[in-house]
Formats: sequence, C-alpha cells, structure tokens
Amino acid sequence: MKEREVLLGEVEKVIERDRISISIIKNVIFIMIFSLVLYIPKIYVSNQIYIYSIKINKLINEYYSLKAENSILKSKIEKLKFKNRLNIFSF
Repeated sequence: MKEREVLLGEVEKVIERDRISISIIKNVIFIMIFSLVLYIPKIYVSNQIYIYSIKINKLINEYYSLKAENSILKSKIEKLKFKNRLNIFSF
C-alpha cells in the first residue's frame, strides 16, 4: 500500500509540475485579444481598399469604353455630315 501511495504522490507531483498555470492561460488570452485588436482594423482597411479599387477599375473600364464609343460616334457624325454636304450639292 505504501508503494502505491508513494507512486500516486509522485505522479501527482509530476502532473502539478507539468500543468499549465492560470497566469499563463491569462497571458495567452490577453495576447490573443491584443493581437485581434491590432489586426481587425488592418483587415478592415485592407478590405475597404480592395473594394474601392474594384469600383475604381470598373469606372475606368467604363470610361475607356465610353471614350471609344464617343470616338466611333464622332466618326459616324462626320460621315453623315459629309453625306449631307454631298446631297446638298447634288441637287
């Protein structure tokens, strides 16, 4: 019986020695909360920048397509003006 009690006592000492203390757990939780407080605004700002860059790219693409359409329409107008001048002189 004494050997068993001695052995159990030694096992309890090893378990208590290897156990994670509450202060370590508190420190880990504090570090996690602190890092979240630091990184959540960075993530938010990065997402907002990404969203605005998508909007800007879309607007730029629309601008270039409208600019190309404008030049096509100008050339069509010039053709119609030329045709109109020819029709006026032909009568």
